[in-house]
Amino acid sequence: MSKILFINPPWRENIYLTTNVKVGAPSYPNLTLATLAGHLTNNHQVKIIDLDLIDNYRQILLDLIKSFNPDLIAISAKTPEYPAALKIIKFIKNAYPAISTIIGGVHATSCYSDLAKENCFNIISIGEGDYVIPDILSAKSLSEIKGIIYKDSLSQKTNYNQSRPLIDNLDLLPYPAWHLFDLKKYKNSRLSSRKNPVGHIETSRGCSYNCNFCNKLTFGTVYRTKSPARVVNEMEYMLSCGFKEIHIADDSFTQNIERAKKICLEIIKRKLKFPWSLINGIRVDKVDEEFFKLAKRAGCWQTGFGIETGDQQILDTINKKTTLEQVEKAVRLANKAGINTFGFFVFGLLGETKTSLQKTIDFAKKLPLTIAKFDICIPYPGTSYFKCLESQNLIISKDWSKYNVHEIDEPVYQHPQLSWPIIGSYYKKAFKEFYFRPGYILKRFIRGLKTGDLFYDIKYLFMSKW
Repeated sequence: MSKILFINPPWRENIYLTTNVKVGAPSYPNLTLATLAGHLTNNHQVKIIDLDLIDNYRQILLDLIKSFNPDLIAISAKTPEYPAALKIIKFIKNAYPAISTIIGGVHATSCYSDLAKENCFNIISIGEGDYVIPDILSAKSLSEIKGIIYKDSLSQKTNYNQSRPLIDNLDLLPYPAWHLFDLKKYKNSRLSSRKNPVGHIETSRGCSYNCNFCNKLTFGTVYRTKSPARVVNEMEYMLSCGFKEIHIADDSFTQNIERAKKICLEIIKRKLKFPWSLINGIRVDKVDEEFFKLAKRAGCWQTGFGIETGDQQILDTINKKTTLEQVEKAVRLANKAGINTFGFFVFGLLGETKTSLQKTIDFAKKLPLTIAKFDICIPYPGTSYFKCLESQNLIISKDWSKYNVHEIDEPVYQHPQLSWPIIGSYYKKAFKEFYFRPGYILKRFIRGLKTGDLFYDIKYLFMSKW
């Protein structure tokens, strides 16, 4: 039996709390770490520490390491979180140099050669890492384990192992180890939740589409799913753990729309009563009226849509493979079913001009959306957009902490057609034009009276940086 400590690096401060969208800052226990821990709890001692919940965490972290004495410390990070993760592991190695460390996640998969230069990481996990740690703990030699980079303990030589194949049957995955979190500490705003605490569920992996700003290196483009029965079993398990609401974190929940409908029917059949949301967004070309009706009956109260832009030419340029007509139809159908709609828009896409930026704002205002969220398009490493800009020497910073879709002050790249101040000005303009329309304000006021959200709407209005 081994001891494994998982660390969730602090991220909300950098990504949300210092930006104009801080009122909608999400608060979830980490699904990735819960999933990885789920593979280990039956045979090993496992702890998770969420540093995002702790101010001045250094001494608390050291005390935990001293008392728990882990054999392995694991951390996972997306690109903007990586600098914090690196700092944490360096800090740990300085105090406990003999402890083995492993890092995984999308940034490790995308930039593994850079991470391999850091002496603080003993092992780097590439791609799907579900079985990496169990294999490490059971293998005689690290050379046997697919999907990792590791340093030889004696020679310090860096070894690159064979890649790990994708998992075929997601139903065989264990349930996430939610009992390792104190769920009472997580609270989302009323903009994104009805009840707290809220938990993420993953019902599928992979997306068959290739939008140029999206990273597919971890889960690939092969669409793999959990069965409807397994999905709803896991939902029941989450509710028994203490979650009051569930958010589906899939990249493409409705890619197989018949499966999505079966999940709704299974929830209805079991007479489960809980709010759930398609918070990560669904494709506008993979929905129909029957799905939204079933989703509403099953408890879905909100769905996001990856709309991206109001300019068809830009949609084609980024390889979205959707049309503005499909967007309008999808939003209309969701509204007709009584489901709140959450539109995601991005400024600074490849091919963008001032004309297309204004088209996006106008299109957002035209749609009957409950909420619109505007982001700056950040070319994350591992995406074709990043490769395109890098080939033109337009990437001007690799300070990954600045790779924030809500940051408009410090550019990380030079857009081929637009200056950074112009992108930032339209980003600010979009929020003001969308939310300060008299018709929208009246509609939101009436809605707030009906739902009891009026107090929250006023509160969030004054908390936002307009």
